Amino acid sequence: MKASLFVCVILVAIFFMLVSGRNSSTTDEGFEIPVSNELTRSINRSRRIQPCRRSVQKSCTSTKMTCGRLGKANICQAFKNDCQRQLSNCDPKKFYRKVHQNLCRGMPVDVVRPCGS
Repeated sequence: MKASLFVCVILVAIFFMLVSGRNSSTTDEGFEIPVSNELTRSINRSRRIQPCRRSVQKSCTSTKMTCGRLGKANICQAFKNDCQRQLSNCDPKKFYRKVHQNLCRGMPVDVVRPCGS
């Protein structure tokens, strides 16, 4: 009983020494600037989006209104032209497929609504 208690105390002491050692070694006397993961993701996403936007702006010449469906969902958006739809697809979080204009009939431009409403 005493031996197992002694081993537990030793293990707890080692754990606390490791944790406190990690915390003190990562700080540089208060001069380290922490960068959050969210900021890093935002910067990386911005770097991916810019080349896509430039490519669409160079090559797209559409002038006709178009209808886009968000993935496989029943959510549609009317776009002023197909270039706007392609630009919105540069964001990796959403992708609008070009669908028949009837699904966006009567919908205002740049408003997300259920398809065919």
